[in-house]
Amino acid sequence: MPRQTGTYQILGETHFFIPFPLPPINPPFELSAEIMSCYGNANAALTLLNDMGKKLPNAQRFIKAYVIKEALLTSSIEGIHTTLLDVFTYPLEGKEKPNKNTQLVLNYTAALDVAVEMLVKEKLPLTSRIILAAHKTLLTAHGDQTATPGSYRKQSVKVGTLIPPPAPEILSLMAALEKYINEPSELPPLIRAGLAHVQFETIHPFLDGNGRIGRLLIVLMLMNDRLLQNPILYPSYYLKKHHTEYYQKLDAVRSNGDFEGWILFYLRAITESAHDAYQRAQEIEILEKSLVEKIKTISQGSKTKETIIQALNHLFEQPVIGISQLSEAMNIAYNTASTIIKQYLALNILVANNQQKRNKTYRFDAYLKLLEKDFSI
Repeated sequence: MPRQTGTYQILGETHFFIPFPLPPINPPFELSAEIMSCYGNANAALTLLNDMGKKLPNAQRFIKAYVIKEALLTSSIEGIHTTLLDVFTYPLEGKEKPNKNTQLVLNYTAALDVAVEMLVKEKLPLTSRIILAAHKTLLTAHGDQTATPGSYRKQSVKVGTLIPPPAPEILSLMAALEKYINEPSELPPLIRAGLAHVQFETIHPFLDGNGRIGRLLIVLMLMNDRLLQNPILYPSYYLKKHHTEYYQKLDAVRSNGDFEGWILFYLRAITESAHDAYQRAQEIEILEKSLVEKIKTISQGSKTKETIIQALNHLFEQPVIGISQLSEAMNIAYNTASTIIKQYLALNILVANNQQKRNKTYRFDAYLKLLEKDFSI
């Protein structure tokens, strides 16, 4: 007999599925040899990633790039498509607003910032207060206001073959999930984060944004349990590549009680995503060192070379840039910034991003390609 994971509440002709609270029971969750092997691999990958993060000379620029990468991937799973180039370019070309999809990706980065600020700096517990604040930020501005940003849904929804719990049940179900997230458990925190994700998706507490907030919850739980020092993991990297299996594994929890099958898939997602992020950080570090050596070969005075090298840091933070933006970022004269960009063009570090006379921008192609590269195991 498969494990029972919830009950159905019948209202009229509608069968609402109401999940039992975590942890799984009858039988309890099984830490099989296969799960423990995958768990060990995932833990090792996270340890390597955290160690890399500690060694980086400027961690903040990596965090920004990786957060944008997760924003793109998690949004893409929901059919929201834009590009790294769009995200980095739109503020520089005089556009009042980005297109809707780009805005929603930017909203995700802002939602993560809000949640991390509350969790890490304000030291608040990981409860509905943080989840609702992140949801409000995610869906405000260019979002569908009928999705009631920052509020749990007040109406019924259907997700594939699943009809999630009726709205009056959401508060109690989310309270039970909060309790599970914050109370001690015999299960390892990494596995508990995976269980919390599937529970959140089954409750489906919002009209829109459930997938993105549910995947954000994984990162927040790993940070809350100090398994991740900074939000430099992008689990949607693996979940997008295997999106059909992702949804099948989530659904199998409800239909067959297969929490173990979901956790195996989830642990592989953590392992491969952490591996990819680690490899990407290494490649970016190698790229920066090679560019510094290239700049040292140019026929300029040592002070000029040092300024040009310093400008590299801003390119890694903003890989699509204009002369005015570089001038402002470095607090240098416009003509000096223009000279630096000309040197970068001559060294093939930058290429022209557009041909217009006003608001001309330049693209750091080598870095953008590294952010897009697939480092599969």
